[in-house]
Amino acid sequence: MGIKSRIFFLPLASYLLLLTSCSFKKEIPPPSNLISADTMEFILVDLTMNEAALNSGIPNDTLKKVNVLANYKISLQRFDTSFAYYTQNPQKLKDIYTSVLEDLNQK
Repeated sequence: MGIKSRIFFLPLASYLLLLTSCSFKKEIPPPSNLISADTMEFILVDLTMNEAALNSGIPNDTLKKVNVLANYKISLQRFDTSFAYYTQNPQKLKDIYTSVLEDLNQK
């Protein structure tokens, strides 16, 4: 992993620590069209790899996200809804990002 990828993960790691330090009283129910944790992991790995590869290319993050999501046949709205669900359930998001980091370290 290059320096740019590592710099990308510093804010991400800080965000995860912040999320896991917050406690929630009850779990938020999943949306009806929730993306599975496994698929979310693959998408986040691809988004991160895409970000690293295109860091000096396309400046529009939404366009990068749409291109990756198109490969999974998932709409931007569905991704955003699912990601919002996972951010409201920090343990699930932490589990996903732990797997994402493991996958990225193997590449």
